[in-house]
Amino acid sequence: MIRLFQIFGAMVLSVFTYSGYRGWSMSSYNELKNVPKSIRENPGAYRSMYQRYYHK
Repeated sequence: MIRLFQIFGAMVLSVFTYSGYRGWSMSSYNELKNVPKSIRENPGAYRSMYQRYYHK
């Protein structure tokens, strides 16, 4: 009986690994295109939200 659970567990892990490799997901998600990878690539990087602000 333990051997059966080991085989079942290995099969479940292999299915999860394959689905992660293929990019399948149980939930939907939105992927944004053309998002800047860093602050330097963002044309609005001069804005105050990117600057350090120290509270006194």
